[in-house]
Amino acid sequence: MPGPVAVDYSRLASTYDRVRSSPREVQEFWLPALTRLADVPEGSLVLDVGCGTGRISVPLSERHRVVGVDASREMLDVARSKGSPARFLLGDAARLPFPGGRFSVALAVLVLHLLPDFRSAVGEMSRVAARAIVATVDIRRRETHAIDKAFPSLQGIDASRFPRIPAIEQAFRAAGCRSVERHDATRRVEASTEEFLDRVRGKYLSTLSLLPPGEFERGLAWLEEELPRRGPRYTYSHTVTFVVAST
Repeated sequence: MPGPVAVDYSRLASTYDRVRSSPREVQEFWLPALTRLADVPEGSLVLDVGCGTGRISVPLSERHRVVGVDASREMLDVARSKGSPARFLLGDAARLPFPGGRFSVALAVLVLHLLPDFRSAVGEMSRVAARAIVATVDIRRRETHAIDKAFPSLQGIDASRFPRIPAIEQAFRAAGCRSVERHDATRRVEASTEEFLDRVRGKYLSTLSLLPPGEFERGLAWLEEELPRRGPRYTYSHTVTFVVAST
């Protein structure tokens, strides 16, 4: 089981939206995938666990009633500043402050690897919602690209953080879910070379904050020299795994 992640998300809140998925990626990949797998009518009550700055919650609230929960006050302040109808609450994914069966769907998008105990979060999602969707990455199948060469420790750190897919599926079954399914989807990430370098400088992957001393600086310097040689745009693809469970 992954241990606690020593990343100060309060310091990342102000730049998080800029260095994470672009609004275009949210609209073209995340929202279509999540709404299709959620399979609930417009206006349903949806919980976004680990909502951060509301990158998913805010656009999702255009068609659903959305509640976002996060452990970072600073992230929630950014989410609330966007003026959406979504509600944002401070809370712990392992102890969600809601009665059982409150939501039609509970989402956790690239969140489980950030938690000290992902099984408790899975159990809580199953308790408060009729349907739960976890988006994660199967590290054993993850496609490598330039960032892996730049930061040699990255894959090993991620392998210790991301729960294995069978373990997530088993956690849902242990929580009483009758149906547990896996769906894989290819996500294409494309940006100008400078935009991608800006994401790296902003440590768009939380793992970049966990590298051994000096590795981030060395890797960033290599990327800043190498990527412009490859062209004006940087593109890579990776597989996102969705585990969908129903009680």
